[in-house]
Amino acid sequence: MNEGWTLRTLAERVGGMHIGDGAHGVRGVASPTKGREGMIVCLWDAGETSARRNGALMTDTGTMRDGVFFLSSPDFFARHPDAMGVAVENPKNVFPLLLSLFARTPRGTYATSGIHSSAVVSGEAVIAPSARIGPLCIVEAGAVVEEGAYLYGKAFVGAGCTVGAESVLEPGVVLFENVRIGRRCLIHSNAIIGCDGFGVAPSTDGTAPRKIPQLGGVVLGDDVEVGACTTIDRGTLDDTEVGSGTKIDNHVHIAHNVQIGANCVIVAMTGIAGSAVLEDAVIMAAGSGVKEHTRIGKGATVAAKGGAIKDVPPGEVVSGFPARPHRENFRVQAALQRLPEMISRVKEL
Repeated sequence: MNEGWTLRTLAERVGGMHIGDGAHGVRGVASPTKGREGMIVCLWDAGETSARRNGALMTDTGTMRDGVFFLSSPDFFARHPDAMGVAVENPKNVFPLLLSLFARTPRGTYATSGIHSSAVVSGEAVIAPSARIGPLCIVEAGAVVEEGAYLYGKAFVGAGCTVGAESVLEPGVVLFENVRIGRRCLIHSNAIIGCDGFGVAPSTDGTAPRKIPQLGGVVLGDDVEVGACTTIDRGTLDDTEVGSGTKIDNHVHIAHNVQIGANCVIVAMTGIAGSAVLEDAVIMAAGSGVKEHTRIGKGATVAAKGGAIKDVPPGEVVSGFPARPHRENFRVQAALQRLPEMISRVKEL
């Protein structure tokens, strides 16, 4: 949150060097085209053409606009001696930290500890003294809510669940039984974790398909984020697992028995079928998918709308459906674009 930053204190916090009077106050962060007095703008490209392209930063004569500060490389400030701000070696890497320093107060910070009078909490649940249970929440028997955790209104925590210390459940979150949430996790509104996996035995005699009971749970590591309206199914026998540091976007579906490693990024509308495995640091781009019992190797990327129907080697970038190495898929797409012309030529021949 904003603590009244100056150029000097900001530079100290991000590990850089202030350029200009360190006592200047910094009011917030602005985009390159919206720079205003007292705001700091992050520029990744040190070149003069980059600064000129962002007209809000410079006057008609090419000098820096008064009162706008910059977070950029030392080379940028060498090119623009009239600029003030903070010099860092890698502005792009520092950018997330800069934003966090000016972010709004984290959700739940203003809430006092305790249980709201309208919440329904089982006498067999364990609620830490510093935890906060908001209005109309339900916490069932055997559940544990650890220190500093915050449940927004209408959150549901089922029997045997654990909500780790300092984790936040936004309004409408549902944790069915035996879901374990690690420390400092953020579960966004209307996410449902621990619902039954889609286990169905097809009929062979004309009767209705039979439901296969799902006896496992779901385990989330520390510092996991789960987006709004995302669903994570419980395992059939073993737990569905999501490793520490993994970030999951809105409207993602993770099926039963899936194993997701640490520090993965799973973007909106992705679907991961049952018993698939994502190793550490995998990126699943928007609208991508993984077939059941398929393994995505460490550090691999499945591009937007890519469908992985076989194992992907570590570090590989795949795209298309069925997903294949990205360069190969580009060649296929280029060939398809020429297909109408080729058909016309064949007809002429």
